[in-house]
Amino acid sequence: MNEQRGLFAKVRTVIVVTLITAMVWLLAESRMVRSRSIETQITLVAAPPAGGVELVVRQSPGSMIIRTATLEIEGSTAGIDRFARLLQNRIELRLGREITPRPGEYTLDLRDVLRQSADLGVHGVTIKSVSPETIRIEVDELETRELPLRVRLPEGVQTDGPPRAEPASVRIKAPSNLLMRLDTDFATVTLSPGQVAQLTSGRLETIPGGVVDVDGLASGAWSTSIEPAQVDVLLTLKTVTSRLELGRLPVQVLLAPGEIGSWQVEIDETDRDLVGVLVEGPIEGIEALRSGTVQPRAFVQLSFEDLERGINGKPAQIMNLPPGCRVVSTPRVVGLRISRSSPGVELPDPGE
Repeated sequence: MNEQRGLFAKVRTVIVVTLITAMVWLLAESRMVRSRSIETQITLVAAPPAGGVELVVRQSPGSMIIRTATLEIEGSTAGIDRFARLLQNRIELRLGREITPRPGEYTLDLRDVLRQSADLGVHGVTIKSVSPETIRIEVDELETRELPLRVRLPEGVQTDGPPRAEPASVRIKAPSNLLMRLDTDFATVTLSPGQVAQLTSGRLETIPGGVVDVDGLASGAWSTSIEPAQVDVLLTLKTVTSRLELGRLPVQVLLAPGEIGSWQVEIDETDRDLVGVLVEGPIEGIEALRSGTVQPRAFVQLSFEDLERGINGKPAQIMNLPPGCRVVSTPRVVGLRISRSSPGVELPDPGE
């Protein structure tokens, strides 16, 4: 019995000594001074509008833009761990707290900012250094300005009356320094040649979704918005036409595929070429005809009924004209002689 009690006493002593040793080691470890390097993101936070004034903040464009900072801290293991948890790998610079809430440029010492932060006050932890040491901040006041809209048309496009945008004006919201440097008192909506090419001359048309821009105000500029950013444009293209007398056009005869070889069609000698065909249309189309870029063709199309009846004449048609062009001269009736083909007889080409 005494031997068992002595064994239990020895085991208990070993356990107690082990626990005490572990506690002492943990306490010493937690109080041991260590150094650690922490990389953090830098975030700028604007404040809600106060007293009708809305301020915005950014890093000064004339300085190097700083995205991250590296902290060298010193302290106990427990203190460093707690500091890192509170920091959350982010240095938040808030307007009205770390940043002066007035328009201007300011240089912030990041080490002082962190030391003075009530959220990061951990006993026994020292911020030895921050790299980079400073950051340059710009604060400005947002202003709103209303500008009338002007429509820019592609070169050479003429309209009946000035085009108009709906709405007729837009609101520009931007930092006062940006608005102060603008040298224009209007906004613009620019139409592309492709948008105008789809319109019909002489008719009021609407082009939706015209993008608004302001000269001197770059797209995506600091805290800048345009409302609305897209508008509709209403305009009527001016009808600008010209006329051209076409050169000699040989007349061709067109038959349905099933009738070819069954009929003999001859064109009167005096009607085998069309002369004096007058065409009217847009200037660009007339120029294409004049230069030979587009080659029109004259033809007479005969249906089965025309062949069966043996008609002696039919008005010629003109194909392959540029878009918008049309024949304005009196249609020319082409004299014809139609007969059924005899078996084994080789027919002449109707176009000859």
